[in-house]
Amino acid sequence: MKRFNYENKIAIVTGASSGIGKEISKILVKEYGCTVYGIARDLRKLDLVRAELDPEKFFCCTMDVCDENGWEKFSNFLENTGKSLDILVNCAGVLPKFSSVAKESPSTAEQTMALNYFGPVYACRHLIKDMSQDGVVINVSSASALCPFAGVASYSASKAALQRYTECLAREEKRVSVSLVLPGFVKTDIMKNQDLNEKEAKTVARFSKSADKVARKILKKGAKRKKRIVIGKDGHFMSIMYRFFPNFAPWLFTKIIKKSHMEIFKEV
Repeated sequence: MKRFNYENKIAIVTGASSGIGKEISKILVKEYGCTVYGIARDLRKLDLVRAELDPEKFFCCTMDVCDENGWEKFSNFLENTGKSLDILVNCAGVLPKFSSVAKESPSTAEQTMALNYFGPVYACRHLIKDMSQDGVVINVSSASALCPFAGVASYSASKAALQRYTECLAREEKRVSVSLVLPGFVKTDIMKNQDLNEKEAKTVARFSKSADKVARKILKKGAKRKKRIVIGKDGHFMSIMYRFFPNFAPWLFTKIIKKSHMEIFKEV
């Protein structure tokens, strides 16, 4: 497939109210003149994003991405507009509080899997079939899918499931290109469930890339139709370590967590 041109295309971005999804939406509207349907649960936050953009180009869509019926209705809505979707970006996600498997509730695991895995699955199932020829699908997983370690079982499992699903989809899909994104730490509010103290927040920020830079890299690599996009030194480090040292790497990262004595890991 030839390089994708974002100019004046129609896009759906989940998780558009903050973080990577917000930055991708802003770039698509401001720099490429795209029409973006931004999906999130919080209308107030979506309205704030819209206030920064052309209101004729960014549309607020409050929807629970875990609800498959919602995606079916959204697909019907797009069909009724008579226009084809060109870009689908699945960014919505949740990182539950760091916890050991024994201490985490089943409902937390279920909710994490629903949002991080089934949300993108439902979106792809109902929207790809009606996308324009040579369109682009971008599924944002996480570097935590690259290497297992203590404290993130549900999150890592959900992102690993999305990784494999996306990789399989990329091999099957002939009409559109499918990209998998595996970012390391990014400066977003995904850490909001962790109750970071000031010192911990500074530590995490020091190792995190800005959401704008990550969004730009995603779009750049997506335009080149890259099937696998690892972002951040931490992401690449985890990928390499687990590939060559599959037994040592999980032990090492777990050891680092234990030795950090950070309050957020007290339940691990």
